[in-house]
Formats: sequence, structure tokens, C-alpha cells
Amino acid sequence: MQNSRVTLRAESQHFASVHDDNPRVAFIPYFGFIKEIWELNYVKFIVCVFKCKWVDNNTGVWTNDEEFTLVDLKKPTYQNEPFIMAE
Repeated sequence: MQNSRVTLRAESQHFASVHDDNPRVAFIPYFGFIKEIWELNYVKFIVCVFKCKWVDNNTGVWTNDEEFTLVDLKKPTYQNEPFIMAE
């Protein structure tokens, strides 16, 4: 079986409260697997995008005693945002 798993590391600014003037940058990992690969042809250039099935970070991702990240692919989320650009 081919490995079609993907990980996306997103950067986000977080505020402690509405009065916080010093946001902190956090990196949030997202895990999933590729369902389809699309090639978008814009005549002058071609872009590849992956249509993915994402796993719920709250219930489908955890770390075991050996510090390995475990992902339960049966707990999907973000079904309205399935695409990422290939890199």
C-alpha cells in the first residue's frame, strides 16, 4: 500500500484576551491523507493540489509514552476545506 499521509504545519497568532497587545505565534499540526491529486492547468503554468481527508486534532491525534504521534484516520474533520497545495 502506498503511503498517502500528509501533515500540514499551520502558523497562527493567538491572543490571551481581547486586551492583549502581544500576540504569540503558534504552530499547529494537521494530519490527514490524500484522497485525490488534481492538476490545475492555467495554460502559462500548472499547479498541483491535494484533496485530503483531515483528522480531528481534538479526538483523533495523541502522543504515546514513547513520544510517537498517533493518528486515528477514522475521525475526520474540516470536510469543507479539503485542499492544500503541493510543495
